[in-house]
Amino acid sequence: MALSVAAALLLGLCAESTAHARRCSGDPVYDPGSNGPCYFAVTPFLPGGEATVKGKWFERMPFIDPQLSYLKDTADDGLDAYLWVRYTDGTETNEKWLARASGPGATVEVRWPFAPMIDSFSTRICLGPNTATCSDWRT
Repeated sequence: MALSVAAALLLGLCAESTAHARRCSGDPVYDPGSNGPCYFAVTPFLPGGEATVKGKWFERMPFIDPQLSYLKDTADDGLDAYLWVRYTDGTETNEKWLARASGPGATVEVRWPFAPMIDSFSTRICLGPNTATCSDWRT
């Protein structure tokens, strides 16, 4: 009986690992240098601002880890640094800004509460509230 219980527990642990691995499905765009297809790490840069956006896909919804993700204003140029995200769902593409850091050396956490179900996303940094001075989109 004890052997049967031990075998059932071991089988349950193996099944649990497989269930967690299957949460990330589909073919999202992700950083090939990260720990696997469920994880992403994007690092847009522009003189005047830098950012790191790290997280994990849950199905088609990205979770940005605010403890590992930040935006920093790196210049004393009078312009705030803005982090923008462009995301796609099928043929539809949308853009929005996620974070703003104001003042030289100012650093803020990056969050995307209630991120939608999407196929992919990329980020960029812009200086100032419009999109006239921006980095390239980073995936």
